[in-house]
Amino acid sequence: MSAQVSAKPAKHLLHRDTVFRWRGNSTSIFPKLFATAFVSGAFALLLTTVNIQVPSVAKTTGRKASVIFPINDDEGRALALRAQEGGPFPSRFELSAWQGTAEIEANSMRQAVFQPPPYVPELRELTPENEVVAIPLASKGAAFFPDRKSAPPEPPDAARLKPAPSLQALSGITAAGLPHNLPVFETAVDSAMAGAAWRFLLRLNAGGSVIDCVSLEKGTEAGSAELEAWLRRATFAPDPTKPSRWIAVGVSFSNQAADGTDTH
Repeated sequence: MSAQVSAKPAKHLLHRDTVFRWRGNSTSIFPKLFATAFVSGAFALLLTTVNIQVPSVAKTTGRKASVIFPINDDEGRALALRAQEGGPFPSRFELSAWQGTAEIEANSMRQAVFQPPPYVPELRELTPENEVVAIPLASKGAAFFPDRKSAPPEPPDAARLKPAPSLQALSGITAAGLPHNLPVFETAVDSAMAGAAWRFLLRLNAGGSVIDCVSLEKGTEAGSAELEAWLRRATFAPDPTKPSRWIAVGVSFSNQAADGTDTH
């Protein structure tokens, strides 16, 4: 009995002298978690739904102005000049508005342009010379013109001349590609055939021989068939790179010696 009584005061002293509560309460943690979740949800709801707009105060300026028109006198001009120079955009000196600018520019241009000194020729004394030469005259009884050492060539006999055709390059060929030796044209040439302007369209092969011959005239002139037959016997400069080519030539007549000699 005495042992139980002595033990109680010791337990009471232990609780009274302890500064901190080293043993926690046995309450549940779920109420704290619920309170934290509720506060967080309410804060998120307010953050997403509540929109606070602070209106900006527009600065208003008064729509008033005063305009002063000074009188065009000494005082008015002085006030206008004073207002212009004292404002935020003072006037500046414009060189083009100055009256002496034109005179300075004219003087500068006169100085810049080269002015050569006047030319003064140097005079020289010329000795007098007798430039009149005596005209030599033939003596009496002597021939004035010199003797001819050789007689002039005799003119060709018209009976020995015969009109012969010649070719001119018109298109598709040069003068160097024309035949050097033309065949003999045995048909008699009259004045109508010799005076006509003949043009022919020829088709050549690679060797220069005439395959086709077409007259570019009306086709009713006399001698067209004879000239076509004569052109088919001509041989032009060969061109191995072109197996078939078209050219245009002209035919004219000139007097040549019947024996083949040169009449010029």
